[in-house]
Formats: sequence, C-alpha cells, structure tokens
Amino acid sequence: MAESVAILGAGNGGCAAAADLTLRGFSVRLYNRTPERLAPIRQRGGIETKGVLGEQFVELNRITTDLSEAVDGASEIVLTVPISGLRFYAEHLPQLLQPGQAVMLNPGHMGGGLFFSSEARRRGFSVPNLCETATLTYACRMEGPAVVGVYTASTNLPLAALPARRTDELHTRMVRLFPNLVKARNVLETGLQDLNAVEHPAQTVCNAGWLEHTKGDFFFYYEGTTPAVARVIEAVDRERLALAAALGVETRTFIESFHSMGYTSDRALASGSVYDAMQDSLPNRTIKGPKSLDHRYLHEDVGWGLVPWINLAEVVDVPVPTMRALAVLASELNGIDYLAEGLTLERMGLDGLDPDGLLAHVTEDAETTAA
Repeated sequence: MAESVAILGAGNGGCAAAADLTLRGFSVRLYNRTPERLAPIRQRGGIETKGVLGEQFVELNRITTDLSEAVDGASEIVLTVPISGLRFYAEHLPQLLQPGQAVMLNPGHMGGGLFFSSEARRRGFSVPNLCETATLTYACRMEGPAVVGVYTASTNLPLAALPARRTDELHTRMVRLFPNLVKARNVLETGLQDLNAVEHPAQTVCNAGWLEHTKGDFFFYYEGTTPAVARVIEAVDRERLALAAALGVETRTFIESFHSMGYTSDRALASGSVYDAMQDSLPNRTIKGPKSLDHRYLHEDVGWGLVPWINLAEVVDVPVPTMRALAVLASELNGIDYLAEGLTLERMGLDGLDPDGLLAHVTEDAETTAA
C-alpha cells in the first residue's frame, strides 16, 4: 500500500507537490479550506501538469475540505500555505495529530515554525515533529483552475526542525518526499535564507506604479528587476547578512542561495550581481507580476518576512534602514501597518529573549525556554 501524505493548501505549491508526489508513488490527500478552490480539481479528479513534470493528467487519491479526513492516517503532513494563513492550522491541526505524524511547513519562510509552535502552545498543544523549509520546494504557478505549471524543483533547499535537535530525524523522513532537501542548523538559519523577503518587497514597492497600471502584465523578475531595483535588493541582502552574523547564524548571499537552488546561472554567480541573477533566471523568466498590490509579495514578504528580521535586528542592535524603509512604504501603499500587524517577536514566542536565549529556544524544546 502506498504511503499516505496530506497536502494542506491547494495553491501553486500544494498542487505542484500533490502532482509530483502522486507521480512518485505516494497516496496524496489534497486539502483546502475553501470548496471553491477545490471545485475544479474535484470535478476533474486531479490536476493537469505542465513544465518539468510533463504534460499529463494526475489523478489524486483524495480531494477534501475536511481537515480531519485529510490528515487521518497520513504519515507526513505538508502545509503549503502562505505563512499568514498558518493561524487557522495552528488552531485546528494540533488537536488532530496522531502519535508519530510529522508536520512540514513548505515553506516556513522567516518564523513560520516559531509562530505555528507558539500558537499551538497557547492553545495547550505541542507539535513534537515540526520542521520547515526556507522557501517553496518548486518554482510553479497555477496556469488554470486545475492546471499547475512546474518550472523547476528547488535544489539544496534548507530544512530545519523545531527544536533543531530533531532535524536529523525529520530530514530523513522528509527527504523521501522532497529529495533536494539539505539540513540547516536551526529555524533561524532557514528563516534568514528566506529569499522571497530579500527580493519581493523591493521588486513590488519599486514597481508599484507599473503594477497598478498594467495589473501585473509584465515579466516581474526579468523586466521588473532593473539595475536600480537590483541595488535595493542588494542593500536588503547586506542588512540580512549583518543580522545573521550578529545572531551567529550561518547563511549565504542572496545570489549564492539563488544559484544553489537552481534559479540562475554560473555567470550570474560569478558576477555577484542581483541584476544578472534575475536576467539569467530561466525558471522565473516568464512569471508575470501580481494583478494588484493586495498580494502576498507585500502582505507576506514584508509583514512576515522583513518585519521579523527588523524585530530580531533590534535584539542584536543591527541597523536595517533599507528593510525599515520598504516596510514603511509598503504600509503606506496598502494602508496596513505591517510593523504592527506583522510577525513580531511576541507572535513568534521570542519576546524577552536575548541572543543566547534565542539560540536555546530554537535548539532545545521551545516549551522549556518559553516557560
């Protein structure tokens, strides 16, 4: 009997994972909260694929809006939802977990696992087998209601458990699902390799007028990352690297990570230029921009990407003026105070901890260090 895997979230990444895992012999249960999203997939009985998975129809084992039905008996549970949507799952998933089941946030971005664990604890639950990736396991987009284009699978994708002492065990389990996973030291390391937070805020804020005027009808990465926009991304990256150094967290430059995950060329890596990296990014070449500024590139990558970095920078007294400027501008663009509404230290369960306390929190049992 095929091993059962629950995929929670039927967006770009969820549909890509559901199709890929099914093709590789797993029995997939695809869950989504809203029946409208699942209706076209349920009507067809599966997902049509394009890109590196080939052009074919993939029939899924189970398509459901019942969370308990999705996770009951599944050995691994993969959440492929925006980090800002994790609160619902932190409220409802822990009470459904069975002994031995593992939960993977795909992706965790910056602080996803910390937030999920903190929210579960506040409700009296623990999630002992919890891990996260730095970013999504695929470059992909829905090309129709039940059609997913998968352009590449991320290579050398960092994964860490919370607490980090469980990483070896959970990597062994999850690498069977996603072979390109590599072990990170802890969730601070995965969080500080959140490439979306490095690039998307600058790309979106600097292209705000073009996005609103064209409703995103341009190649977001290829055309939207001009030399000037690339310099803003590089400034964010310098601040991120300084933050990582102050926290004692190993990381790589944006271009090094972008290249190692298979998103750009050797030429771009050698040049050290973000502009070259975007010009040479074949997986991202044809991806269009969002239709409006009401989009995860700001809601998620500022509120749940830059904001936790800004909060952590205050703990170690590292200046991050470019991150702050982008957060302020994004707040004005959307009429949302991202610095107040985003992922703060308190929401990650990290408030009151010094740098040593932060490291202990992500390495050992969070319940112990939070007590």
